[in-house]
This record gives sequence, C-alpha cells and structure tokens, in this order.
Amino acid sequence: MSSEDPIELVGTRAALIAACVEMERLLGGLNDSHGRVAEEIHQVRKLGKRLRGALAMCGEPKPCIRWIAVIGRMLGGTRDATVRVKTWKSLDIGENAVGSVEAAIGALLDLEASAANRRPPQAVVDWSHAALGQVVSRLAARTEEEMAASAVEGVARLERQLRKQLKRALQRVHNEDFHECRKAAKAWLGGLSLVRPGVDLPGVEQAGQLAESLGDENDLEVLACWLTSRGFTPATAGTAWKLLHKRQERVRRRSISLIRKELLPALRK
Repeated sequence: MSSEDPIELVGTRAALIAACVEMERLLGGLNDSHGRVAEEIHQVRKLGKRLRGALAMCGEPKPCIRWIAVIGRMLGGTRDATVRVKTWKSLDIGENAVGSVEAAIGALLDLEASAANRRPPQAVVDWSHAALGQVVSRLAARTEEEMAASAVEGVARLERQLRKQLKRALQRVHNEDFHECRKAAKAWLGGLSLVRPGVDLPGVEQAGQLAESLGDENDLEVLACWLTSRGFTPATAGTAWKLLHKRQERVRRRSISLIRKELLPALRK
C-alpha cells in the first residue's frame, strides 16, 4: 500500500469534509426522527467510526479524533439499550414463566430500551456540531496534496497496526486483545471507506467478517456487564449465564478461526 501514488488519493480532504457535513445533517435529524431515535443514532455512530478511521489514516492528531469519539459515546446509551434487548432475545431462552428471573430480566431490558429511545439533549447536539466544526476547520487548513501523501502512509500504517493486534490476540487470547483487534479493524476499514472507496484490497472482506464477529463478542460482553450490574449473577440467573457463556465461547472460536485462517493470510498477500 505504501507504494501507491499520492495522486490516486487526491480528493481525500474533500471526502472527509463531506463526511463531517453528512454527520452534521444526521445530528440535525435527531430532532425530527419520528420515533426512530435508536436507528438514527446508530447511523451517526457508524459514520463517526468511519470518520475516526479516516482521520487517523490522514495523520490528524488524537484530540481531533477524540472529538468524534466523544460524540459517539454521548449518544451511545440509546443504541446500547436496544442492542442489549436484541442480544438477550438471541440467546433464545424460550418461554419465560410468570415470576421467573428470565421474565424479570426481559422486562427490565425492554423498559430501559423504551426509556432510552428519546432524543438527546439539545446541548449534546450543539456540542457535537461545534466539535465537527473544529474538525472541518482543521481539514480545510490542509492542502489536498498534503492529505493525499498522509493517506498513503496512513493506509499502510493502520494495516500494520491491525496485523500486530491480530498476532497479539492469537498469542495471548485475552479479551482486551480482541477488543483492540476490533478497534484496529474498524479503523482500517472505516478509513479505507472514505480514503479508498470502492477499491478491493486484500483482507478487506475478511476484516469485515472479523469486525462483525468481534462485534457479536462485544454485544455479549455488554449484556454480561449489565446482568452483573443489576444483580443477575450466575447464582441467581443460572440458565441465562449458561447460554451466554456457551454463545461467547462459540463466537470466540469463530473469531480466532477468522484471524488465523482468513484475515492474516489475506493481509500477507
């Protein structure tokens, strides 16, 4: 990737500025989402992740990237509550008898998801617009040629970082390493979607599959943390935890297989 001609990436600055403008438009639409707040926020956060990857790819400083990350985190509660319900239902525990702990868990999850499906405070939207304005100002101050040269180096750098995280995850098999793999994969893929849109590069398809698998792992872990925080421990909700752990083990095996047999070999080509 580092041998690419920077002229091929001219247009990167315009693409990133356009992404910021689109994110501002999506934020403005949260005030008129007609009950689809969770889905609208999901779109904002997805674009934000792509933008963060592209900013990192183009050498923007960490504070600039963090501004975009903060927007996603401020809006994350609504989406997280919705995902917890979906993940819980995917465990397929079955019919929950009246008075069962599973019925209580499902009811609480539904309640929190319903309560979270509200528009964010206007102050949050206002701050997000201001942060995006700062990012656009930084991008506008750079030349297209400078951005293109940075992007050529950045594409290769983020790919190297991804390979490093993948190898570390296989060596240590720690949860935090797989979390870092997910972040690295999303940064690389997100950056490419704006810097090199439509270009079929080795490993892109496999990285997307891994990001999806690791996303499933993350959703299961989020649900596990919620259960623990509400007092639904393995001692009080044994069936739920048994199914949860079984699913976690299956998804982890899938992630390891994707890394070892699919993604790393593709990135070495």
